[in-house]
Amino acid sequence: MSETDPTRGMNRAKSARRWVRVFFGICLGIIVVLALLSEVPASRPEAWSQARSEFVVGLPQAAVWQKLQDLRLAHHYVPGVEGVEMLTPQAKGVGASRRILQEGGSTLDETVVEWEEGRGFIIRLHRGPEGPPVPFESANFRYWIEGENADGTFLSLMISYRPVGGRLGEWLDSAVLNAEMRSSMEALGQSMKGYYESGIDVR
Repeated sequence: MSETDPTRGMNRAKSARRWVRVFFGICLGIIVVLALLSEVPASRPEAWSQARSEFVVGLPQAAVWQKLQDLRLAHHYVPGVEGVEMLTPQAKGVGASRRILQEGGSTLDETVVEWEEGRGFIIRLHRGPEGPPVPFESANFRYWIEGENADGTFLSLMISYRPVGGRLGEWLDSAVLNAEMRSSMEALGQSMKGYYESGIDVR
């Protein structure tokens, strides 16, 4: 019967510990680099990223506006939204504000900052007196009727935002976030179109 070489086991243990130290050293280095990048100002601090959706609703423009101007309808077509509460007595126009009740109990406030009767409006996304939730440093959303033809009403949705995290946030937006936002906007557009045309919840 052969005997186990004790030095071989010790060498394996030392090698394993060395690789563990190397692994954690690399992880720590990555964390430090990411932390430093997040402190570096964005290369274009005043620039806004955008994602949009454009589609035709098979209804007359007046009918589309009738639904669009009602700030209480978002939970019928926005994925992940369970309800809407108005925060102001004012239900439309600049200054009107609503609270979006999201799945899981989180909330998002939206306040109208621009309004053109019969055409559309822009809302600022925030949480109470604070700015919008991560990953946004600031964000607004534009609902706009672009026109009408024989097929129906041309409607566009657009989110404009600045990501948090300085240069790191800028890189993550270019690599991942903006593509996700474009996909979400397309899905929202289809849900909105479906609800407007059918009157049935589409989320």
